[in-house]
Amino acid sequence: MKRSILWIVGLAVATSCGLREIGGEIGSEDIWTGPGAGIVTDGSGPMQKTVWYVTGFDYPAGYDWRSDQESGTVKCSLVVYANAVPMMKLPVGNDYEVSADPDMHRMIGNDLYTDYSTDSLTVIRKNGKRLFCYLGREMIVAMHTEGGDVYTLGQNRSGNGFAYRRNGEVLYQHASGSLFTSSEWQSLSSSAGFAFAFSEPVQMASGSLERYYVYMNGSVSQIAVREDVKKVWDVRVSSGSVSYIASLVGISTPVLVYGDNMVSLDMPNSTVMKSCRFVPDQDDMVIEGAFAVSSGLLTSGLWRNGVRECIFPTGMTANSLCSWDDGVCCALTHCRTGEMKIFRCGEIFTVPDGYRIMGTRPLSVIDGILYVGLTPVGGGQPVVWKDGEIEPLKLSNGYISSITSYQASQDTVRD
Repeated sequence: MKRSILWIVGLAVATSCGLREIGGEIGSEDIWTGPGAGIVTDGSGPMQKTVWYVTGFDYPAGYDWRSDQESGTVKCSLVVYANAVPMMKLPVGNDYEVSADPDMHRMIGNDLYTDYSTDSLTVIRKNGKRLFCYLGREMIVAMHTEGGDVYTLGQNRSGNGFAYRRNGEVLYQHASGSLFTSSEWQSLSSSAGFAFAFSEPVQMASGSLERYYVYMNGSVSQIAVREDVKKVWDVRVSSGSVSYIASLVGISTPVLVYGDNMVSLDMPNSTVMKSCRFVPDQDDMVIEGAFAVSSGLLTSGLWRNGVRECIFPTGMTANSLCSWDDGVCCALTHCRTGEMKIFRCGEIFTVPDGYRIMGTRPLSVIDGILYVGLTPVGGGQPVVWKDGEIEPLKLSNGYISSITSYQASQDTVRD
């Protein structure tokens, strides 16, 4: 999905979009910022408590970015909106070290961080300005900032091995092994500090055996799993305690193991679990699992602390999950028809006709309201769905890649 895209735009075009030049350079082009950049920090009015950010990719009018027949030559830009007001626009392409992949940028606080891989380097930028680069091609699984430092957790793009870095310098590196799904969000967990888990195959006389490890607050330790474990699906670290979801010898359903306790997940009859993971939650152990029913259709369900919470309609699988005080929210997609729905804490809403949910982080609960980015299938202007209300986004032709929020304080200052 990598694209080499050249973005060229004149001052007149940028001015017509309400954007202005700030003089920074990215490749041979300028970085642009719009009036949304002053929502948090301009000092001209009262500070807004919560700012919600949308990122998206913008293409020329009439261009079919879904098929992307002109990949590598078509103009494209990465746009950030603050409270639906344009805040920043970056050109996308090899010359600018900004990728068109939706999983290669993220908002942290009120700043945009991008990662980019050349044939031999990984490059990290903040608001379009290069921060650092290092040898090796890594897919950034998680990123967090602290005291002006940028920490990254990157899986080698070859598929084996990973590295945890501070400003590009290695803090911990492993030449083999794979990171668990939960590593992405546990890196932001204040209760556990920075934590991630990984598995590593070990060759034995009887064949390959998986061993499991957790990195937490600067040290690595092996997870003492049960002897009858066949497979560990995911690992969760909370307040220094490790929990995991596993399949055991002689038990047909996965189990949740935490401390000295074990709970078998209550699954529908005649189903087989195909994938299982923890959902981000500060308090409870929330699990999402996708299983095959007798008809062969994949279907997802939710479990809380090992107890079944809900099973989604047959054929519907969950993605882009998030949780808050009232429960879990996610996007649902039918595994065969592609039909999409929105799940909000037990309620299911139909996605408006002609729209789809795209991107890697397309929904977020902000001040108790569920925000979902919706992109028109046939082209046109994307919208933000807010608990059923629709707000258009000034993005002429493209899609929404993420929605996040930031709790601003009175001493917030943009670099």
